[in-house]
Amino acid sequence: MVHPSPMTDRAINIAVLSFCSLILIVILLSYPRFRLKNRASRIFYTKMLVSACMIIFYDLSFIHGPEKVDAFNVICRSLAYIGIYAVYVLYMMYIKEQINGKVDKANRVPYWVTNLSVCVGIVGAMLWVLSFFSPVFEELNESESGFSRIFVIGHLGGFILIFISVVLLIKYRSVLGQRGTMVLMSMPILMVGATMLETVVRGIELRYPAAVLEFLIVYTQHHMDLELKQEREEAEGLRNRLSLSAGRMKSHFLYNVLTTIYYLCETNPKEAQSAVGTFSEYMKSTLEAIEKQELVPFSWELNEIRNYLILEKIRFDDKLKVEYDIEYDDFMIPPLTVQPLVENAIRHGIGGKPEGGTVQIISRQLSDGGAQIRIKDDGVGFDVSGILGSDMEKHDIPNLRERLRVEVDGELTITSAPDKGTTAIITIRPQDDLN
Repeated sequence: MVHPSPMTDRAINIAVLSFCSLILIVILLSYPRFRLKNRASRIFYTKMLVSACMIIFYDLSFIHGPEKVDAFNVICRSLAYIGIYAVYVLYMMYIKEQINGKVDKANRVPYWVTNLSVCVGIVGAMLWVLSFFSPVFEELNESESGFSRIFVIGHLGGFILIFISVVLLIKYRSVLGQRGTMVLMSMPILMVGATMLETVVRGIELRYPAAVLEFLIVYTQHHMDLELKQEREEAEGLRNRLSLSAGRMKSHFLYNVLTTIYYLCETNPKEAQSAVGTFSEYMKSTLEAIEKQELVPFSWELNEIRNYLILEKIRFDDKLKVEYDIEYDDFMIPPLTVQPLVENAIRHGIGGKPEGGTVQIISRQLSDGGAQIRIKDDGVGFDVSGILGSDMEKHDIPNLRERLRVEVDGELTITSAPDKGTTAIITIRPQDDLN
């Protein structure tokens, strides 16, 4: 066994314990408060708080003098020992929360596991506190006689809790995953290792640095999991929002098409039949795109636009002219991102002009390998600043920009002026850069 001098090991313990408590205080102060809404995070935070208090009390007893058996030392050491078992119990609760959050109700950790852990923790802490009142106050002096019998029995509670935690981790290793299991296993491994080393290096407290090291390991993993979960939730929320944006059918378009078909049934049944077929094809492909929410070839989007414009021409007749200038269509885009711009060109541009007008759809390949799509109309135009706050700016334009940015790193720009028409330009990065 190694036997440092009393003054040396006291100085080492004070330095180590002070450093450990400082680390935990820094972590506690920097802990994001919004994360405390999560139950596992609250348990982990409480575990760190109890550990900080535990180490501080133990450090105070060394500063006061480890050889002194007075009320101050008894209180400080008692609170520190109670804190050790409290940390063990909170560790068990944290494991239980991590497991229960990933399994269904039928496979959750039984309640009796937590109740047993609490009971073992209370008994173990009481035995350690009672050891101060035994005939030999073994742990505070550095005698060769070892620890008091009550203190040694109190150690058994810690080993029981470690055994239970290891059994849980092994049983639910497939739920927690290999990395999660190994991270949570750091607590029993480090604590058992530190306890065994303390029998060799007498007088140097190793359990507390081991506990802090375990905190740093679990803290890193815990926050990585929270960050990943938050990113997934944000991505899922964005996908849902963009999906709703893509799938938002314009009620006025559906009403106009159905009304037009209704009157065609009386005036021109054959054209009505053709319109129903076009409308059916348009709706089928649109709904499929909404369900899949995958990138589609521009040629697919162009076919949607053609069907849409066929239906609109039935209503506008000769007042709506369409010109296609497609030189490049070998690229992918988010579905239903060009068609709404064509719809806006008709509704807000051509529709407001008594004599009607022309919509041009142009596609080009850019010199860098990207693609550009332009939707031009010679309609009434508008003051671009005037759409701020309008329904079009609140919903259509921002959602289209967001979809293009997120899915293909694309951009959407709109230029217009009263009586000058409108041009919407979609620019998409080279496809190889998106992989």
